This record gives sequence, C-alpha cells and structure tokens, in this order.
Amino acid sequence: MDFVTKGYEPYNVLGYFEKLCAIPRGSGNEAGVADMLCDFARLHSLEYYKDEYNNVLIKKKGSAGKENDPPVMLQGHTDMVCEKNGETVHDFLTDPLSLYIKDGKLCATGTTLGGDDGIAVAYMLAILEDEGLAHPPLECLFTSEEETGMSGAMNFDYSRVSARKIINIDSEEEGKVTMSCAGAVDMGIVREFERLPANGRTLKISITGLAGGHSGTEINENRSNAIRIMGRILARLYSDTPFNLCIIEGGNKRNAIPRECEAQIYVLDSAKARETVEDEVKKIRGELTYADKGMKVRLSKGQTDAPMLSYKDSSAVINMMTLYQNGVISMSPDREGLVRCSSNMGRISTKENSVTLEIMSRSSSDSEMDALLVTFARLSKALEALMTIYDRHPGWDYNPNSALANKYVEVFDRLYGGERGRAEKCAIHAGLECGIIIGALGGNADAISIGPDIYNIHTPDEALDLASVKRTYNLLLTMLSEL
Repeated sequence: MDFVTKGYEPYNVLGYFEKLCAIPRGSGNEAGVADMLCDFARLHSLEYYKDEYNNVLIKKKGSAGKENDPPVMLQGHTDMVCEKNGETVHDFLTDPLSLYIKDGKLCATGTTLGGDDGIAVAYMLAILEDEGLAHPPLECLFTSEEETGMSGAMNFDYSRVSARKIINIDSEEEGKVTMSCAGAVDMGIVREFERLPANGRTLKISITGLAGGHSGTEINENRSNAIRIMGRILARLYSDTPFNLCIIEGGNKRNAIPRECEAQIYVLDSAKARETVEDEVKKIRGELTYADKGMKVRLSKGQTDAPMLSYKDSSAVINMMTLYQNGVISMSPDREGLVRCSSNMGRISTKENSVTLEIMSRSSSDSEMDALLVTFARLSKALEALMTIYDRHPGWDYNPNSALANKYVEVFDRLYGGERGRAEKCAIHAGLECGIIIGALGGNADAISIGPDIYNIHTPDEALDLASVKRTYNLLLTMLSEL
C-alpha cells in the first residue's frame, strides 16, 4: 500500500490511520474495521473480545516492571461522520477515502477524513503493536456508532473491563484536556400527509456553500443552518403567496450543522415567487457570519409531474423548519463561554407520505433537557406530528481532582510548555463516551479526553495536523510510562 504520509512521523500511527481510511466505516457500517481489529489481535497474540455491536476490546499485558500496575483503558470509536460535497462522487459504503496533504495537514478529497475518531484507533494499534514501550496493563476499547447515539458504548459488557483509569482519545485540540461533556438526545419529528395531483409551475430552491460544522463544539459560533434558512425563505414566500410543497431534503446527520438544503415547490406565479425568494436571500446574506459568506442559493425549474402537499400540510412543514428551537438555548452559569443547552436541526427528508425532521439536543443540565423535550412534544402535538426519541445518553460531570488531568497538564507543560503554551483543563458541550463508561463502571473511575489538532470535523474540510499527531503521541507514551 502506498502511503500519502510516507516520510512523516510517527510512521506506525499514520500507517494504521491510512489503512483505516481504506475501510468504509460510517456509523452502522463498522463490521469491516471490527474484523480488521480482531485480525490484528490474533496476529499479535493479544487477548480480544468482539460483541454483536462491533465493539472490540483488546488487552495487552504491562511491560517489564509494570505488569502489576493498575490497568489503564485507552478508548475511542471506530465510526466516522460521512459528509461529502454535493459534486463529490463517493460511496461511503464501498469506497476508500482519497487522501492528500496540504500545509502539513492530512485531508480527504471532497469528503470527511474521519480523524474523528480514526486517530484514536491508529494510536491504540501502534501502542499495542510496539513491544518496546513502557506502560501498565492496557485495555483498549474500540466502540461503534458513537456518532449516531453512542449505542456501542451503551451496549458493551463492562464486566470485561477492570481499568478505572480511562484515557479517551476523542478530542480535537492539542493542549486541552477535557474533563466534562454534555448529555444528548436524538429525536425524530414525523409529519404525515396525503399528496395531491401536481398543479402549477415548479420551482426548485437549492442552498449550498454553508460552513456547517459540529453541532456541539461549533454550535456557539453562530454558523447558519441550511434547514433553518430554507424554512425562513419558504415562510416568507408562503406569507406572500401560498404554495404547495413537493420535496424537502437537507442535511445528512443529526450531529452536523447542515450545509445544504433543497426544496421543490409548485407556485402559481413563478416570476413573483423568484422575486420574493431573491429579496429574502439578499436580507439573509447581510446577516451571515464570515464562515458562511460562501452560501449559494440557486433557483431552477424542478420536476414537473411529482404529486404535491396541500396548503395546510405545506404550512405545517414550514412550521417544523422554523418553530423548533435551534442553536444555542442557554449558556453555563458556572463556566464562562460554555454552552449549557443547545439544539440542532440536523436532517430533513421526504418520503412518499411523510416529512421527517431529525434533531439532536444537548445539555449539561438534565432538568433543562427534560423541559426542552416537553416543549418539543407539545409543539409536535400542535403541528399534528409524531415525536420519537431514538437515544438519550448521559453527560459527564467535571472532576476538579482528576489525577489523570493533573498528569496530562504536568507532562504537556514539561514537554511543550515552552513552545505551545500551558495546558488547559476544560469542559465541552459536545458528547463523549466517558459519561456512559464511567456510569457503567459504577461511577468509580477517573477519565480524561485528549487528542491532536483536527480542524473542521464533520465537514469535507476536515484536516488532521500531522505535527500535532506526533506531539500528542509522544505525550501519550510519556503519560503511560509514568502512570
């Protein structure tokens, strides 16, 4: 296999990462990578366990002199968010990623890279393979479907784990050690309808070019949501001239801020409708942040014979796109700049007789999440829609006395403090599996989350900083040798 990263260090980490990029591993499609992990364990005579959810646990004995030290869990997830640009031809079920390096960063051509969380898998495999490292007994847990509800972590049999020190490698900022995260709820809102025969002139509205991003870590950056923008455009148009909706499609994942959305409608006066849409788009452009200045809105003729929704049902779908809370809902009263509660309209899709809006809401406050869900349920009832909760997973409480966090800070400052600045302890609004794992272990565990610099995760602009990969690996090896 020809490696794009040939000549970069650490060669073993980057080599495993590239091998991983050749295996399709979108959420729910982790069987291939799970089999690869089991093959690896057998090749290196390591104890392993694979379950029906494609979680894999691989154990390695402690190095000489550290055989009887308390074990440490290294943990990350095998799945990735599968996003691509509209013009990119790529099948995430079958195609390997196409990699390239630009300005010292590893990227994928027109798609997400999967550094979140492929780099954790690569780090763990490199450590498991290397017999010359000093480390305590290791329990490397590779979990599945993290990006779509953390079902892998929630269903794993933790009686197979003895470690009470957990290093999760699913963070994206070098020099920051994460010690807390938000819980989340995945839900779907379904509005059913009956279609009518087509009547009027077709108009297709396409929104592309928005920045998108992670619905947790970047929700506070005021990035525009393509579904929300489309809802605003359609609401303005409907208030001027009622129309019949035919198709609405936008976004790909509940946990990604949608960059694109497309609607097809039937109008009586296409010229007037175009004028109204263009006027509203002009207003929206004046409100966009710098990250979203690349937004494009294209008006074109749509399919001419597809059946349509009634005025009432079209209005109800517009209400779905505009009335559910989206973006930052509240900020933490205890930690400056930290979002406490948010919601993201991640995907909207049309079937023959229904429209589904998929939402991910996050909160570090269970009571605020409960209140938000009650509000959403009442709104769904008013809209004659059915709300279904797919998954709910817990957050992770901040532990100011974490020995692992203190160790990370001490090692980082010793190795890189002079050139990189001092390490920082932090809490995040995104979701991590630590809360699930700690809870499953009875609450008696010390955990941190770390990682190298990864930019623009969950978007086709994702980039993995190769120099940061090397520094973070050296830091991880130093920590393991000193635990």
